[in-house]
Amino acid sequence: MNEMMVLDASGDTRIQWNPRRPDEVAAARKRFDELKAKHYTAFKVNRAGNQGEQMEGFDPEEERCIFVPRMVGG
Repeated sequence: MNEMMVLDASGDTRIQWNPRRPDEVAAARKRFDELKAKHYTAFKVNRAGNQGEQMEGFDPEEERCIFVPRMVGG
């Protein structure tokens, strides 16, 4: 199972999908697109926790991605 983690003020939410199940991939892709539209940033990270790079588009084969909200500073 591949996994998307969404970090926000309430903690973290996990969304899992099997890349061989089109219905699960479609649901994960939809959530990815919704979060990107809300200006969250996605990073791909492997299961070992090695730091990944920023993701612009959904890849159903990615082991894990982590979404973080846009940072506001001043």
